[in-house]
Amino acid sequence: MTTSNNNNKLPLRHEIGATVTPGDRLGLVTRGKTTFISGKGTYIRQGHLYSSLLGTLCATATATAATAATATHRDDNDNDAERNNEERESYIVSINSERTSSDAARLSYAKNATANCPRVGMLVLGRITRVVRPSHAQVDIVAIVPDESKQQQQQQQQQQQQQQVGSPQKQQFIIPLHEPFAGTLRQNEIRPNSSLEVRIEECLRPGDVVLAKVHANGERDFVLTTAEAELGVIRATCESSGAEMRAVSWKEMRCPASGAREGRKVAKPRQR
Repeated sequence: MTTSNNNNKLPLRHEIGATVTPGDRLGLVTRGKTTFISGKGTYIRQGHLYSSLLGTLCATATATAATAATATHRDDNDNDAERNNEERESYIVSINSERTSSDAARLSYAKNATANCPRVGMLVLGRITRVVRPSHAQVDIVAIVPDESKQQQQQQQQQQQQQQVGSPQKQQFIIPLHEPFAGTLRQNEIRPNSSLEVRIEECLRPGDVVLAKVHANGERDFVLTTAEAELGVIRATCESSGAEMRAVSWKEMRCPASGAREGRKVAKPRQR
C-alpha cells in the first residue's frame, strides 16, 4: 500500500519520483519516528540508505505506516500510548529501474546482482567516499560496466528477442551490485604517466562518480586506476551551488549555476 500524499514529505535527501543514480545517498535509516527499509535497488551502509540502481525513487508504506495514516480518523478518546505506537512509521524504499520489463528481462534483481563480482581488468562504476591527501581516495564500487564486445553481443541478443517478442527493449549498460565493494584509487593511478606531483584534491572529491578499471586485488579492497583517457570522473556536484557540473576540459569542470570551476580528472565520453 503506497501513500503518495505523505511520501513527498518523507525525510529523504531526494523527493519521491526523483531520478537517482548508483551510489546516491538517500537518507538515514531512522529519522525521528520514521524508519526506512531497504528494498529493490537500495542498500544500507553505516546507518545510511544508498541507491544501487539508476531509476526513480519510490517508497511504499508498510502495515505499520498504513495504520498510522488512519490514526487521524479515530476519536480523540484514544489513549496516548496507543497514539505514540501508531505514530511510528516505516517505509520500504526502492528504485524503479529504467529498464523495460519483458519476458527476457524478468530476472530476479538479487540473482542478477549477487552473481557478479569485480575482477581484474573490469570497468566499474564507483563513488568517491573519502579523499585522503596526498596518497589515495576511497571508493564504493556500485556497478560493473560491461566491455564493448559483451555489449555488442547483448545488443544482438536483444535484437533477436525484440523480433520474437515484438516490443522494444532498452540495452543495459551497467550491471548493479547488490552490495558495494571497497576500492582504493591511489595517487599514481589517477592520470596517465602521473607522478607524485599530482594533487589528488584537484582530481577527485567526495561524492564524485567515477568510471575506473580494476587494476589489482588488494588485501582488503580492489586497487583501481583511472590512468586512461576514457576513465575518470563522469559526474560531479558543485560544492557551492549543489548543481551538477559539466566538463569543460580533460582536467576541469564548470558549474552552470554559479560559473565556478573545479579541478577534476575528467573521463573522455564513451561512444555507444
